[in-house]
Amino acid sequence: MTFENNPIAPEELPEIQDAVFHDHPVRFRKKKLIIRLIVFVILLAGPVALIFTGNMLVVILSFVAWTLLFSFSVLIVFKEFPKRAYALREKDITYRKGWIFHSVTSVPFNRIQHSEIDQGPLDRAFSLASLNLYTAGGSGSDLTIPGLPYEEAVRLREYVARKTAADE
Repeated sequence: MTFENNPIAPEELPEIQDAVFHDHPVRFRKKKLIIRLIVFVILLAGPVALIFTGNMLVVILSFVAWTLLFSFSVLIVFKEFPKRAYALREKDITYRKGWIFHSVTSVPFNRIQHSEIDQGPLDRAFSLASLNLYTAGGSGSDLTIPGLPYEEAVRLREYVARKTAADE
C-alpha cells in the first residue's frame, strides 16, 4: 500500500460565497433593538442623576455621550444585521456575521457531538430561538446561530441530528 498525499491548488477549493445563505427574519433585528433600548434606558439614569449635581457642563456632556453611544449602538444593529446568515451544505453548516469584524464559522457535521435550542423571554415573544451546536473540538469550535424562527431552529436541529447519526 502506497501512501498518497496529493497537493490541491487553492483555486480548486470550493468557495463558501457560492453557498446559499439564509438570512435572519426582521423580527430578530427588532429584538436586538429592544435589548439595546432597555440597556440604554437603564444607562440614562447616570446622566439624569448628574442633574442634581448642579454642574450643567457635566450634565450636557454626559447626555451628549449617552446620545452618541446609543446612536452608534443602533447603527451597529442596522449595519451588521444583513451580514448575519447561515448556509447548509452536504457536509457542514456555516454561519457568518459581522459588520466591522467579519467572522465565518463552518462546522462539519461529523464533528458535532450534540445540539440544543435556547429561547429567552424576548425570543419567545418574537418566536425566535438560538441553535447551539457543540463539537468535539471544545468551546472554541462550537457554533451558535441566534435569531432563527423557532420552527426553523427545530427543523435544523433535527436535520443536524440525522446527519450526525448518518456519519457514525
